[in-house]
Amino acid sequence: MPSLLDQANRLLTSPALTKYTDRYLSPRQSFEAELLDAPDQPKEALAGTFRDLRVINRWFGGWSLVESNLRPFLPPAGQTTRLTLLDLAAGVADVPLALAQRWQKRGLGLRVTVVDLNPTIVELAEEAAHQAGLADFQAIAADVFAYPWPQDHAYDFVTCSLAFHHFSAEQCVRMLELMARLSKRAFVVNDLRRSWFGWLGAHFLTRTITRHPLNRNDAPLSVLRAFTRAELAGLVRQAHFEPGLVVRVKRQPFSRLAIVGEYTTV
Repeated sequence: MPSLLDQANRLLTSPALTKYTDRYLSPRQSFEAELLDAPDQPKEALAGTFRDLRVINRWFGGWSLVESNLRPFLPPAGQTTRLTLLDLAAGVADVPLALAQRWQKRGLGLRVTVVDLNPTIVELAEEAAHQAGLADFQAIAADVFAYPWPQDHAYDFVTCSLAFHHFSAEQCVRMLELMARLSKRAFVVNDLRRSWFGWLGAHFLTRTITRHPLNRNDAPLSVLRAFTRAELAGLVRQAHFEPGLVVRVKRQPFSRLAIVGEYTTV
């Protein structure tokens, strides 16, 4: 029999309730630019804000969201395999680095490629990979929409974390199509859900646990820039995918959403 927690989670994530809360209990979407996106942010400021984001991802649904949604597509435990992962709009790559360290304990090697538009952020990602001891790591400073990608399905997994709310709706559709084209097993989008609960939570976190000035401005704004579950589902419907791909939008803890694309045959 399902526990009370399971029953409560099913109720909170039910389509009927989600549709109601998205329509009537969500703040209006903002299109104000975030400070993080300014091209002239110094390296010290970027390093500080990403240190805070690493804490948030570790304890509030970033690492665990991506890992739990990719876990069904991993090889069986005990089977030694080398996997490839591409992380788009990667920031300092804390999510793929966390996956590499966790999967290593299962005997799974992971070759990580990350791409970000900002060369300074890419430099910080390279430093983080060096500190983590991950040698099979490549960081690329490039526009993900203009980069000359290799052949289709070149990576086992493709991920994108906390970046969709930085894009326009049109760019999100293009990103979904790109992730689907480049992934072989599955892709996962991890982003915020626009809600008053998330907005209040962002205010609380940036005034207690994380206190970097950029995040004090950007974290609540990120929630307001984000999409609701219904809006993300609409973007998925607009994207053109090849046959054999199943894409779902899933509500996650800590006011997050996941888009998971799964190939039915590998």
